[in-house]
Amino acid sequence: MEKRIVILIPAHNEGNRIEAVLDVVCSYPREVEIIVIDGGSKDDTKEKASKYPVEVISYKENRGKGAALQAGIDHAVQADYWLFIDADLVNLQHNHLDQLLQPMMDDPETGMTVGRLVEGGKKIVDIVQCYISITNGQRGLAGWFVSRLPDMSWSRFGVEVFMSRLSEHWDIKVETPHLHGVTHYPKEEKFGLIRGFYYRMHMYAECMHAVRVWKRYSVKEKDSSAAVIPSR
Repeated sequence: MEKRIVILIPAHNEGNRIEAVLDVVCSYPREVEIIVIDGGSKDDTKEKASKYPVEVISYKENRGKGAALQAGIDHAVQADYWLFIDADLVNLQHNHLDQLLQPMMDDPETGMTVGRLVEGGKKIVDIVQCYISITNGQRGLAGWFVSRLPDMSWSRFGVEVFMSRLSEHWDIKVETPHLHGVTHYPKEEKFGLIRGFYYRMHMYAECMHAVRVWKRYSVKEKDSSAAVIPSR
């Protein structure tokens, strides 16, 4: 039986950038379902995405990346494999999607892949990757891992940190393929140096909030049977 693969693309004001990503994912040779979650964009993100063979979920207010991914998960309900792909990637290729999927297909014990954007991209992206790659949004998740995730609609930009902490807590196997050649637009390039730096600091603050929530969550789950990974 053909495995169901769902690609979620959260997007907020990415009208100038999302088409380059959709050109790639919509021409991917594997059978996939693609969902774009437009989180309160004020530009033409929704209109640009609607021109492609994808489902578009749109809501008026920007509730953050975690809420967008949760909306996509709730909409699709279930899949054998999930890919979470950012809407502002540069030089994304089909082989990068393969790199995120293949470790899970080869080994059912692999619950998540986290793509590493290696040197050769935009300078600030390379620096961030060296020190806090845990925030990387290019991920593959096995269906059994997604089915274990709690609601993440609160997490905003901390969603990747929270998922990584959960995988460590549950002792889930994670692979980190190097996605050569792909990078993304840094906030400083999108919004200008001052506003971009402000948004970057705001993003890091949301990541730190996710760490604090995680600590409370992990204490609550420490002796709970919910921490046991179900059989595949």
